[in-house]
Amino acid sequence: MSRPHSARAARMPLADASAAPKDAPPSQDALAEKSWRGHLAWLRTRLRGRFGDDLADDLAQETYLRLVGRQAAAETPRGLLMTVAANLARDTFRRDRVRAEHAAQARRGAAADKGGHTAEDDLAVRQAILSLPPKLRDVLLLSKIGGLTNRQIAQRYGLSVRAIDKRLQKAITLFVAQLRD
Repeated sequence: MSRPHSARAARMPLADASAAPKDAPPSQDALAEKSWRGHLAWLRTRLRGRFGDDLADDLAQETYLRLVGRQAAAETPRGLLMTVAANLARDTFRRDRVRAEHAAQARRGAAADKGGHTAEDDLAVRQAILSLPPKLRDVLLLSKIGGLTNRQIAQRYGLSVRAIDKRLQKAITLFVAQLRD
């Protein structure tokens, strides 16, 4: 069934003036992309034999994305494809190994925290702190828990820094002795 021909349709251009004519040769980019696409199936097949289906597809896609924009054609495109894919695979395995090592360290750290600290330990620390004389206990808590410097503690109590150093040293000595008992 043919469309009726109108005068209005005859005045409208058939194609955009900026568009390339049908008989024009393809651009360099189009040729390069076609070349890389032609080798993509071969690359996937090779990579599946080495790395399995999922990783092979990911590597082939990433390799294609890295090479499709290249202006210059490679002398040996399959060699370049395999080199880029092998480097990407190596990077992937390194990244996975580093992530696994970090995860193992985190698990070991969490296990060490759980295994070495109990409610009985908390009670022993509290009792050791409460058993200190008030002057020593205050200096110890302000220094170790409050995060104040010896100078700040000295200013608060109107004492010399040396006096606070001595109190802190004595408090720590008594505290450790209490925990050992």
